[in-house]
Amino acid sequence: MADLRHLRYFLGIVEHRSLSRAAEMLHVAQPALSLHLKRLEAEFGCRLLHRTTRGVVPTESGLRLARRAQALLEQMTSLADEVRGGQALPAGPAVIGIPTSLGTILTVPLVKRVRERFPDIRLKVVEALSGHMQEWVLSGAVDLAVMFAAQPPPGLATEFLVRESLCLVGPQGAGIMASHRPIEMDRVLDLPLIMPSRPHGVREELERAATIRRRPPNVVVELDGLDQIKALVADGVGYTILSQRFARHGPLAERLDTILIRRPEIERVISLAHATDRPLSAAAGAVRGQLLEVIGDHTHDGRWN
Repeated sequence: MADLRHLRYFLGIVEHRSLSRAAEMLHVAQPALSLHLKRLEAEFGCRLLHRTTRGVVPTESGLRLARRAQALLEQMTSLADEVRGGQALPAGPAVIGIPTSLGTILTVPLVKRVRERFPDIRLKVVEALSGHMQEWVLSGAVDLAVMFAAQPPPGLATEFLVRESLCLVGPQGAGIMASHRPIEMDRVLDLPLIMPSRPHGVREELERAATIRRRPPNVVVELDGLDQIKALVADGVGYTILSQRFARHGPLAERLDTILIRRPEIERVISLAHATDRPLSAAAGAVRGQLLEVIGDHTHDGRWN
């Protein structure tokens, strides 16, 4: 059966998409690396990689092996952490997913704290729209992730971090934005909205609110890029729904106005999630602790300061 070294070499080839580059990074001679790959393919009885003009890419079988191999190597790292126990500072890899709209306030202070307090942790932060987070945690692509979820889906354990309201965002001083008075959801649903596609968090919250009103939202543009959405709104192309915190952050903030939504209000819970079938390694647990401290610096009574 394949040993951990063969699996580690295979993951190196998949990551770098090149035998020569993988050999260089793994400090292994390229002919030896090719031999390891041939033995692995012979053992599993199938092709694991395709060679193309742009490098090597995994076959469907290779993708399956890569996912399982990554999980197995992470479990071995976790086992080593547990065996060492409290004898040393946490060390090794830790991967955390953070939604784009929260990365502006969480990522930099989190990385700085981890580097200062746990220099032997190899931290990887993955930022993306929130809809990806659940899948990544369940698949093992990340150890833990910040998610917009009040109730944990099957396979995930979550802990409450903070609660925030969502607002209507429009061009500064334009039309309904000029009054700064709260707007009812019925009016919001009629506006030309620029929103991320499903299953991203803010879109799901809008759809739930629209279901309560028994009418669909008028989404005229779907765009999975929050900064681009803000730019289009600032240029008067339409409106969007975001947290007041994110709408007021960045160079476009002075060109945007926010007003509260009511009947119903849109409020979401931000949680920290990890898979129930994989214990957190010591490194991931340390990162969790630092993230909770960063969140605490930004919140009061369960809400953002």
